Amino acid sequence: MTDRQIADELGVSQSAVNYRRGKLGLPSNFERKEPSNDLIKDLNQRGYTDRQIAERLGISQASVNYRRQRLGLPSNFKAEKLSDDNLLLLYDEGLSDREIAEELGVTPAAINYRREKLGLASNSRPVDMDQFSNLFYAGFPLRNIAHTMGISVSKAHDAREELIWKRRPSHVYSKEEGM
Repeated sequence: MTDRQIADELGVSQSAVNYRRGKLGLPSNFERKEPSNDLIKDLNQRGYTDRQIAERLGISQASVNYRRQRLGLPSNFKAEKLSDDNLLLLYDEGLSDREIAEELGVTPAAINYRREKLGLASNSRPVDMDQFSNLFYAGFPLRNIAHTMGISVSKAHDAREELIWKRRPSHVYSKEEGM
């Protein structure tokens, strides 16, 4: 298993798994994917956006953007997809930033930035903590819980922290107080 798969299974960050791997003296199992410049150039010339190229090749959008710029290739991103009218229409339907981003083919960060510029509050829904705790204590990984509940992995992490802190004793003794 890769560190990412282990992290997903345990519901922890990939860096936490990598840290433990190093502490235990285990070798890295990181799989580096290096698509050729010709492949990136070909996909770009066929009209693919950086995001579409990244998804197709299994690498980050930032990597594609960097390589595209180094190759002197133009961006195929069409800003008109992210017009204020399109965003407002989907926002008024009650869609979250993630859902709007999927609909328009842009990143959730782009939607968040544009929404805040328009002075709009987030449409994200609160986490149903009963459903979350049932899935969490049933042993589901956080990514699966997030997908099932239609929330971000970040929200799932926050919900896990909230759940864990609620179960802690209300008073934690300091060394000076003794047990």
